[in-house]
Amino acid sequence: MDNLVYNCTDSLLQPSTPSCHTDYGETVVKVAFMKEGGTFEVAASDGPTASEFETAITAGEVTIIDKITNGHRIQNGATEVSGDDTITGGTERYDVMYRVEGRIKVFDESIKRLTERLDRFSTLRMWYFTNRNYCFGGPEGFEVTPNFDLHIIEGRGTPGYIPFYCDFTAIGEDFAVQDADFVDLSN
Repeated sequence: MDNLVYNCTDSLLQPSTPSCHTDYGETVVKVAFMKEGGTFEVAASDGPTASEFETAITAGEVTIIDKITNGHRIQNGATEVSGDDTITGGTERYDVMYRVEGRIKVFDESIKRLTERLDRFSTLRMWYFTNRNYCFGGPEGFEVTPNFDLHIIEGRGTPGYIPFYCDFTAIGEDFAVQDADFVDLSN
């Protein structure tokens, strides 16, 4: 995905005033991973469709992890320069980092082994899905290094879980694609 492209001679774009906001969802409910260098056969302009994900899952190119609880995306920091380092002397931010994190609550031994294997990759492409059937990551996904913990058991009668997080740098564009069939994606 390219960064935003601008031209110094163009006037500023004017946003429309929506009558109501778009509900992208509040919770990350599943994530998809693909090896670096993989591609979708038919990439949409803003991101893959559910049928494209299904084809990639069947071909073994993409793996989906669902049954995520407490999943969300947060800002995790940025590089800021100010003063003499900027033209105006004001503060400028770049390389904004985000984190997608959550807990895998419903799992079996195969999910445990999968997370242990994915934890060994230094670079993967990731897409995340919200509870309103939106997929974020654009056509190529976010470049991440996944971090999965071991199976955590906090006490008697408490179900175990596998916490995870993936950090990525903002690319300047936040693609969101909605497809009602995203809810049915699984391995």
